[in-house]
Amino acid sequence: MKTISLPCKCKLGWDETEISLIMCNIHYNAYLDKGLNTAADDFIKIVASPKGSHYSPKILESLR
Repeated sequence: MKTISLPCKCKLGWDETEISLIMCNIHYNAYLDKGLNTAADDFIKIVASPKGSHYSPKILESLR
């Protein structure tokens, strides 16, 4: 499983069959406040979105 640390300190992992997110305190609290009404996969997409990331699109593409 490939794993990267996001700028917020979340850890995102993925392979061909699954994706996982170990949340930082900020995203954990956000998930408890608002994310429980959001599907887990959709919440992971929001956290991992390049718009919310300090990684350039080129770096993100190399991580896929």
